[in-house]
Amino acid sequence: MGSGDAPVHQAAEATDTTPQEEVMTSAWASKGFRWLWTGSAISSFGSEVAELALPLLALVTLSASSGELGMLRAAQFLPFLLATLPIGLLVDRSRRRRLMIGADLGRFVLIALIPLSVWFDLVSMGLLCGVIFGAGVLTVLYQMSDFTFLPSVTTVHQLSDANAKIAATQSAMEIGGRGIGGVLVQSLTAPIAMAVDAVTYLLSAISLSRIKVDEQTPARTSRSPFREVASGFRVVLSNAYLRALLGGAMTFNVFQEVFTIGFMLYAVRDLSISPAGLGAILVAGGAGSFVGAWFGSRLTARWSYGKVLLAALALGNTAPLASALAAPAWAFELLMAVFFVMGIGIGISNAHAVTIRQVAAPVELRGRVNAAYRLITWGGIPVGALSGGLLASQLGNRGAMVLGAAGLATATLWILFSPIRTLRSVGHATPDHLTA
Repeated sequence: MGSGDAPVHQAAEATDTTPQEEVMTSAWASKGFRWLWTGSAISSFGSEVAELALPLLALVTLSASSGELGMLRAAQFLPFLLATLPIGLLVDRSRRRRLMIGADLGRFVLIALIPLSVWFDLVSMGLLCGVIFGAGVLTVLYQMSDFTFLPSVTTVHQLSDANAKIAATQSAMEIGGRGIGGVLVQSLTAPIAMAVDAVTYLLSAISLSRIKVDEQTPARTSRSPFREVASGFRVVLSNAYLRALLGGAMTFNVFQEVFTIGFMLYAVRDLSISPAGLGAILVAGGAGSFVGAWFGSRLTARWSYGKVLLAALALGNTAPLASALAAPAWAFELLMAVFFVMGIGIGISNAHAVTIRQVAAPVELRGRVNAAYRLITWGGIPVGALSGGLLASQLGNRGAMVLGAAGLATATLWILFSPIRTLRSVGHATPDHLTA
């Protein structure tokens, strides 16, 4: 089996074992993963600091209107729709570690322009939107490369633990990063907080540069870029494992937006929960996600991979139904519990699902397969957001929340009626093992 930096396609060959017979190796055994995790943790912290600092800088320094703030938010996330497919193709044609280091260095330079422009009195909303759009493109490049590169620094039986540790760390950074970001903004100003964000990308690049891995440049093909991009969609839609995860994620994203919009409106306007109380509920969800991601991989050492994933989805996707019982007398406590339990399920299932996606996709197509998957599933977010606002106006805030929760529960059915339910180990998700 080996440990350390064996590529996933080599480590996945001998997988005809039951979960109890497999040696579940910790990802910490891989020095390459430790450096990758360090870079991810540092940059995640900076991103969470900026999540609060950036809009505050626009509001306080530039007195941005609500429309301008919306433009800034759009500039931040538009690259995830526009750049995903071409970057997926680029990732499959390039050495991923170099792309990740380049993305980090580029984000360091771009984000550093924000505090510098403030200090030299050159800042404007146009500059902010342009810088954030460019940084968003580089973030897509980093994330797409990271998805494909991670299996190169772990064995197949370390991969689930590696994804779990990264997911748990990101949850922890989400909890602490925004809080520290608030302290930085209040005590040292928003430009200083953005400077901290910039430095974290530089530190991440340094960490990635310490990884030693023999990564070959993928062979070029004579096929047109359009046909190569289309090959990613074909794999996603034809592979039974990926198709089930795609349907479940798409369903989840649509109804998650409906549930979230209904919940926010119901909590603030009908239950009169304070902003601090609302923040505490969301932190409970992040804490649950951390617990699930950090400890979830241990469950697969006792039970089969598919059963653990199905149980986690059932837990996380069904928990929001309890929000229908929220009443003023106990709403805060109930919603805290709902979001915590939901977070546990999401923390476990996200790490497990990402691992299946990494193993099930052909090595030479991972970038394009991930691009196609992300484009389709993320497309459900604006659909759900628009639907959530409309449903809240038609059914009321509580009605939209309950309908969204009911829809979330149905997302589990995609996995229940797929080969994933009987998946014994993640190694059996490779294209060679798939028979359905």
